[in-house]
Amino acid sequence: MGYDPDERVLEVEFCSGRIYSYLDVPPEMHDWLMRSKGKGGYFNRMIRDRYTMRDVTPPPPMPTLEHALRRSLEEPVPE
Repeated sequence: MGYDPDERVLEVEFCSGRIYSYLDVPPEMHDWLMRSKGKGGYFNRMIRDRYTMRDVTPPPPMPTLEHALRRSLEEPVPE
């Protein structure tokens, strides 16, 4: 989790690897989230579905040329 108080943006990375930004989250909400023993429960009750969310997960890296060549050698040759 990360929080930008100037922009009021909370960024959360989930176990799945997906990363979401929650917009216009007040600093008090972030403070309570960080103090909460049950962060997941607090997040689900107080933040999720209450603030505008954007998926900011970066795209997967492009395979290297070497990787592409190795995969092509593993593919069956059409008859």
